[in-house]
Amino acid sequence: MTLAYSSGIFQGTELRKKQVQKYVSRRKEPKKRYRRRSTFGVGLDGEKWVNYLEQYSNEVEQLMKLTPSKRRFYQQGMRAATLIQSIS
Repeated sequence: MTLAYSSGIFQGTELRKKQVQKYVSRRKEPKKRYRRRSTFGVGLDGEKWVNYLEQYSNEVEQLMKLTPSKRRFYQQGMRAATLIQSIS
């Protein structure tokens, strides 16, 4: 349990350093005092998000063919996914 918690904390910290947490979870809202997700939660969510992208990559590519105007956002997300994978 300690190893899993430490791994989640490490990944969450690295995600925040690389500034890709906005792809994984919601950021702190301006009027709220506390963040929505802890560092541990961001680390776990990052791993889930990358797994989801790998699982549904064909469907996402088909959607990108339908809406080429969103390609820039898709490319930003894929860049974030590679940064997250480099952490794991």
